[in-house]
Amino acid sequence: MLSNASKLRHLAANAGRASSVNSNYFSAFSASSSSGLTSSITSPPPSTSCYSVRTLSQSAVLRKTFEPDYLDSSVPEIPAYPPINIQLKGYNFDVLESFQSFVHRTAENMGVDVQEAWPTPAKSYKIATYIDGSTRIKSEVKLNMYERNVQLVNLRSVDALILFDTIRAALPQGVNLTAHEHKVEYFEERWIPDPFINSLRDELSEGQEKLAAEKEKRQEATAAKAARKQAALLKSLQGEDDD
Repeated sequence: MLSNASKLRHLAANAGRASSVNSNYFSAFSASSSSGLTSSITSPPPSTSCYSVRTLSQSAVLRKTFEPDYLDSSVPEIPAYPPINIQLKGYNFDVLESFQSFVHRTAENMGVDVQEAWPTPAKSYKIATYIDGSTRIKSEVKLNMYERNVQLVNLRSVDALILFDTIRAALPQGVNLTAHEHKVEYFEERWIPDPFINSLRDELSEGQEKLAAEKEKRQEATAAKAARKQAALLKSLQGEDDD
């Protein structure tokens, strides 16, 4: 058993060691703060335990796939049709006008180039019904056939089927739809015929036919003349050989 005096000396020694440790810790903290460090020390004294903090940073990695330029050039080209006319005919003027606008918008929304759209003069027809078993006219009706045309250019073969299927699905009753390659005759049909211009065209065509006939006659005369010369030359050569 220890005496009271020895217990007191033992407690005094432990208290001195603890005070020295605390004084060293606070002196180190004051030195670090005076050197300009902004981080605070939150760990307990080094005599007890030590803690370390790790900071992990993660950055996104952008990945791309490299594709050479020649891959686009190696793709086969999609064939395109020559200029195509979509011809619409119907007896109802309002319905025909509305459907022409629909065809025009649908083609442009699909990326198809619409060169132009034009109307054609209406054609009038007189429809008569007769009494049964007689030649007497029962009633007469006058009908006007209206026509509208939409010209498409650079229409690709892969887009033509989709475009025409869409138009046919929305085709109203009483409207006839045809598609054909553009020709000069279809362009001239939009104008009202002029008798004077038609007479001039007839005269020009007749003059061209006459010129072609005269040219053919001259060619035949030239060929006959050349044949006679050749025959005369052969005859003279044969006469010389006989001599």
